[in-house]
Order: sequence, then structure tokens, then C-alpha cells
Amino acid sequence: MLVEETGNNLTEDYHITFGKLLGEFGLFEDGDSGPVPLEVWRGVARAIADASGYRVVLQAAIVQPTGDDPNVERIVGHREIGICEPMVFIKLALE
Repeated sequence: MLVEETGNNLTEDYHITFGKLLGEFGLFEDGDSGPVPLEVWRGVARAIADASGYRVVLQAAIVQPTGDDPNVERIVGHREIGICEPMVFIKLALE
């Protein structure tokens, strides 16, 4: 339970920090937290892939309404929307 709580707290902290970072770039108008353009997500994924050397896969959640409230949805699947391979460097293991 402690590990799960710590993980949830870290995730929340990163979401808040990342939202503030995107806000500083002027992506939201007047505090509106509307959807972030796909180009921004691709740029972030590209930067992470290049900095880490890892392949980064972007996925969109497929949601479905759960009842009468249009604001309540559940994730019923995922769809791949982009793959970023590292371009800056790739380490090869020599045997």
C-alpha cells in the first residue's frame, strides 16, 4: 500500500508540474485546460526518445460513456497514434 500511495503521489506531482510547464508555453488560453495539440505531444515524445535512447509510443485512450452523466467515461481500449525512435544516439551492445 505504501508503494502504491507513493506512486500515485509521484504521478499526481508530475501531472501538475507538466501541466504548469505546458501552461508556461502558452498552450492554454486564460487558464483553459483544453486539449493539448497532438504536435506538442509528438514533440515531447521525440525529446524523451532522443534524450533517453528509448522508443516512445503515444497511445490514445478509447472511452465510452458510463451512464447519464456525459462527463463520466471509462477507458475501453487504446489506439497507437505515434512512435518515436531515438534519432540522436543509439547504443549498440557488442558481444
